[in-house]
Amino acid sequence: MHNQIRTGLKTILICLLTLINAMQLNAESEAPIKKTERMIVVIGAGGLEEYEQQFSRWSQRWKQIAAHKQAELTVIGESVDARQSDLELITRELQRQTDNMTATWLILIGHGTFDGKTARFNLRGPDLTADQLSQSCDAVKHPLAVLNCFSSSGPFLNALSADNRVIISATKNGHEFYFSRFGNFLSEASSQPQADLDHDGQISLLEAYLAACRETNAYYQEKGELATEHALLDDNADQQGTRGDQFEGLNRMPDSHSEKTTLPDGHRAHQFTLFATQPIAQISGEQKLKRDELELQILALKQRKTEFSNSDEYYQKLEPLMLQLALVYRRIDQKQQQIIFDPMVVPINAKKTGR
Repeated sequence: MHNQIRTGLKTILICLLTLINAMQLNAESEAPIKKTERMIVVIGAGGLEEYEQQFSRWSQRWKQIAAHKQAELTVIGESVDARQSDLELITRELQRQTDNMTATWLILIGHGTFDGKTARFNLRGPDLTADQLSQSCDAVKHPLAVLNCFSSSGPFLNALSADNRVIISATKNGHEFYFSRFGNFLSEASSQPQADLDHDGQISLLEAYLAACRETNAYYQEKGELATEHALLDDNADQQGTRGDQFEGLNRMPDSHSEKTTLPDGHRAHQFTLFATQPIAQISGEQKLKRDELELQILALKQRKTEFSNSDEYYQKLEPLMLQLALVYRRIDQKQQQIIFDPMVVPINAKKTGR
């Protein structure tokens, strides 16, 4: 009788534990998703209704991208704040404490000007200079992507270029002052499955940049006009920038005369995911930061392979980095595995008890 009661109590206890675990899993699945990225979309002064309508369409696409990415979204330039100018709002947003964020996207949509010395992004009220934006961006300590979708934006790339940043400018210098269409094609890249060049189920910022460069060039060719804008991408902090036609696939083609020891442009931009075309493994912000940094360290080491006196020395440096990266992926895989709570399932390595 006592054994039957004991067995019954054990069964009830197992059922209760199973129910509690199931409730915890259900609560976790219903919990709000933690936002780890933020997007700041700034709509500059349109001037004419024609441009205002275009800028509105571009910003709507970025809003859809933010929603898809489940990113925190801030839009500046749609409404008037009598207390602060748009310039002040941009500065405040960039300097806001965001310790929980792993990436910031700043998208500047509008017109730009250049007087031969100073480049400006046209806002309602005081304009934003490249130097002012650089100072505000210094407050962002995590990976930052700044997309300058406006004319005369080349000097912004030079001013903003720094470690841990991806900078894109619609023009190669400040003298390309005609209306820039690059921003339109960049905002459309997420809706183009063919932009996924490596077929990994997601469109990276690098892939979107290359797609926008191709579309921009095609636009001028179809019009039979000389291109008045040449976009650049910089993500290795050398202030140089790389054109879309300098890539072969996703790789920056080497310059025969270049002796750079830094990684070529493109690698960090490829770590910024713009849009997922199919379901992908969920990864925490901390895991992504760790994975991205390890990948860049491995790429940098591979680029220096010829500097080592022998292959053993090289592999001694490479092995611990590869092991750390494998551990990150293992933890990601373990997180995806479903745990089955079933009192009738006994692990095959369970030890037998006495009775």
